[in-house]
Amino acid sequence: MKLIQIPFSHNCVKVRVALAVKNLPYEVENIPPRDRSSPLQASRQGLVPVLVDGDRAIADSTAILLYLEERHPDPPLLPHHPGERARCLVLEDWADRAFMEMSRRIAYGTIFQQPGRLASLFFPGERGLKARIKERAAKRVVRKRFRISEARHVKDLADARRAAALAVDLLDGRPWLMDHGPTIADVALATMSAPLALASELRDDPAVQALLTWGIKLLPKDVAARYGRS
Repeated sequence: MKLIQIPFSHNCVKVRVALAVKNLPYEVENIPPRDRSSPLQASRQGLVPVLVDGDRAIADSTAILLYLEERHPDPPLLPHHPGERARCLVLEDWADRAFMEMSRRIAYGTIFQQPGRLASLFFPGERGLKARIKERAAKRVVRKRFRISEARHVKDLADARRAAALAVDLLDGRPWLMDHGPTIADVALATMSAPLALASELRDDPAVQALLTWGIKLLPKDVAARYGRS
């Protein structure tokens, strides 16, 4: 199998976590955010992640996790009981919807305050004036695409605190959201909330910090290090 990814995309990290839990071998094709030719060629759409498995190309992180569960059911990432399976899928969907866009905007808003940081992610081979010019242009594109603004940032921080408190209550001190080991719901919650670690405004929030500490056990080491959680 081959995973076409942008290395810092938390949707791609979500798939990497599932592959690691299932101990499945795979190759990685890293692409720069500005060049979507590879996912387009593989899957006829430009978003990542894309998992290529033989003559199959699966796009969308949740669709990939469900595909892996179907093809490689052991160890399971979904409960077998229909009611528990349904609850797990609802929790996975909630984690995606509650955290994905909000945590991405918060992370980018923080990165924007660090000169050169966005350029290092988007244009790792560029240096000097050329990198600074490209970074300014990339900031405009990212702000527009993800609807990033100061007012939205304030709202996102409040939403992050509420969602993290709810997640901690759902866990209720247990190691996982369900009783049968990690599931796709845990994978989604850990990876979608991880970018909150970049926000200095959330470092004094006990629920956010508890959630990040809980999720660290699922994150790849390079991702944990990127968020300062290693």
